[in-house]
Amino acid sequence: MRKLRLVVGSLAVIILTAGQGLAHHYYGGGNAIPLKVDSSKVTIKFDEAFPSANQQALLAGIDRIVGVVADDHAIDDFMVCTLSTGENYYNFADSVEALDGVYSVEPFYRNQSDSAFLVGTRLCVAFEENLSSAQIESINTAYNTVIDHEVPGMPNVYVLRNTDSSGYGLLDLANTYYEMSETRYSHPEFGVWIQKHAYKLYDYYADYQPHTKRVIGEFNTASVWDFAGLQRPITVAVIDDGVDPHEDLPASRLLPGYDYADTDNDPSPGYKCAHGMACAGIIAASHTTDSIAGLQSSSGTISLYPFVNVLPIKIFHDGCDAVGIYPSDLAAGITAAYASGADVLSNSWGYGFSGPGDDDYDVLSEAIENATLLGRGGCGCPVIFSAGNAHPWISGVLYPAWLPSAFSVGATHLDDYRWGYSSYGLGLDMVAPSGDFCLQGDVWTLDQMSNLGNNPNVTSMCDYPVTWNCGPGNDQDYDCNFGGTSAACPIVSGTAALLLAKDSTLSAQQVYDILRGSAVTELDWGPLQDTPHVQYGYGRVDAFRAVLSISHGDINNDGADLIDVSDLVYLVDWIYVEGPAPFPSTRLADVDCSGGLPGDIADIVYLVDYMFTSGPPPVRPCFEF
Repeated sequence: MRKLRLVVGSLAVIILTAGQGLAHHYYGGGNAIPLKVDSSKVTIKFDEAFPSANQQALLAGIDRIVGVVADDHAIDDFMVCTLSTGENYYNFADSVEALDGVYSVEPFYRNQSDSAFLVGTRLCVAFEENLSSAQIESINTAYNTVIDHEVPGMPNVYVLRNTDSSGYGLLDLANTYYEMSETRYSHPEFGVWIQKHAYKLYDYYADYQPHTKRVIGEFNTASVWDFAGLQRPITVAVIDDGVDPHEDLPASRLLPGYDYADTDNDPSPGYKCAHGMACAGIIAASHTTDSIAGLQSSSGTISLYPFVNVLPIKIFHDGCDAVGIYPSDLAAGITAAYASGADVLSNSWGYGFSGPGDDDYDVLSEAIENATLLGRGGCGCPVIFSAGNAHPWISGVLYPAWLPSAFSVGATHLDDYRWGYSSYGLGLDMVAPSGDFCLQGDVWTLDQMSNLGNNPNVTSMCDYPVTWNCGPGNDQDYDCNFGGTSAACPIVSGTAALLLAKDSTLSAQQVYDILRGSAVTELDWGPLQDTPHVQYGYGRVDAFRAVLSISHGDINNDGADLIDVSDLVYLVDWIYVEGPAPFPSTRLADVDCSGGLPGDIADIVYLVDYMFTSGPPPVRPCFEF
């Protein structure tokens, strides 16, 4: 079919722009969206009855065609051919289309980002709702198009097919329909890939952030962020030396906090203080913009859950110290945190100068226990504590981390073996990846903006010099030397926030149990004579496994609180019709938590029994990974 290059009702000019190809457009959102033609390629569709051998012979006889290349964007049996020259591109295309056996020739379109936008024979047209079927058929007959199907649930929205006798290229045909008074919109059905919206990182500091990546799953393949429904706002109280807004932690997610250290009631950190900023960054950094990186999007640091609202509870003075801070002050801070609506309490601090039995203050212990019982409307707040950096100088987990109501976190290298400084013993619940302590670590997170925080003001700590070299130009808005159990604790706090984002009904104790049950314990940590292990607790935190453990049965990963028929349909489709596999893990289909092959007949029977005969619900949590 001979392609008309003018859009009916308007004057469309074909422009040859050096380096950009031929200009074109389609309509979307009420705007003309520009496309360009890659004149080094063309797409060709042969008549269905034209034999394959004849197709190859015909292509081989056209001097300008170099060869056929594979391109997954090609649709409707079009093939992509490379050209030796783009001269007189449209005249060449029309001459090829005039050959016997050739059904259609279409340009090789690209968008402004150079992604392939290939067309086939289909376009999507929304006719005005008051148009009758006869009127729609009359329009289609006039343009020699045929109805492929009506879009389900969308009256008068049709997928049409271009035919050999229309006289239009598909883009021109779609634009012609768009400009009719009888239509609301029209656009080609492009051969453009959809993508599962995994949390893809184009991260200025990506190579510097292995500690968080260690616990979120297969980075950029299937991570914890791929679970649906994880956008519920969760409030985490960072009980520390204060938190300020940051380019990577916007003021909109920083709640009005409390100051239990100074008389000015200002929860902002003092000059040279940034411990709270670092902890908040690990939990909740937006991963949005870093000014030093040239205002690139997705260039800040990653966090466990960038939908967290941070509630700062300040328990250290503006001078960064805790002189004169009493257990009752700390208890007041804990109480204010859960009474103000915090869901999770993150505490990277403790009494670091004496072991278990020497520190145990009833007012503080009671406040922590109250938080786990009374917070969140009676569900309780998980209260996460760092275990301490006191080994071998002090034996045991430090107070208040060892309290039964608290959840204590030690620190490991990236190979999951304990850092030598990390306190351990009875009362240790879990470990998490971290770096060295005394600002000698390698955990990247937030500092105060500009030169107000640690970088570059702190020149020594623990009698060791601190070398600030945070990326090109030493970006002073970030701390690249964080570590210790102080960095391990917020990784677990962020994981607790993820669990509550997935299921807000979980109690504090259930969160604790899920964290323990989903932990990684696969390395040879020596004889497992203790439960928990004396040096590693119940294992190394794994956010992906933790969220997966409460997601079994949500086979279509739609984030719905209830398992419904759509999950059953998805499961049957996957098993018997070769439909898509459950994502981000096939273990979503292990409904009965058998630990065997996920998605077998037993899982289908289990779901049917649950939905139609009052059988038990999918097993949650399920720790079969």
